[in-house]
Amino acid sequence: MKSLFKISMVVLLAGSVLVSCKKDEEEKMELQITNIVAENHDGGGNEVPRGGELKIEFTATAGDEAKLDYYHIELHDHPASGLVSDEYRIIDSTFQNLATFKGLKNANVHQHVEVQDTANLGAYHVVIVVVDEAGNSVDTENGDTEIIVVQ
Repeated sequence: MKSLFKISMVVLLAGSVLVSCKKDEEEKMELQITNIVAENHDGGGNEVPRGGELKIEFTATAGDEAKLDYYHIELHDHPASGLVSDEYRIIDSTFQNLATFKGLKNANVHQHVEVQDTANLGAYHVVIVVVDEAGNSVDTENGDTEIIVVQ
């Protein structure tokens, strides 16, 4: 009877350890980008005139394993050729070593971007990449955030 009790206790303890480990895995936080806004700085909306200014905002949250390191913002158009080499880029910049971002677990980003007078008219894809100190990255490459450059 004692050995049956001991075996039952071992099984019970092992089961609770497995459940505990599984719960920890389920709650593991991943690097993420949320609350993305890309709009005309002067009046809202996704249309911005040549020579106008964009407001780009987002929240970056580090995963459990590391803190934030840097981010990259790119806005490119969609050329008829479909070739990356033909894309017009309003911005293609990496923001490194910012005290308001680097080493934090969470950061709210607010950037102003000038649209050049020479920018092609039409839709632009907004791509944001966030990298943590462990080298993990997340991006909005497949997102639907875009702006439209108008006259």
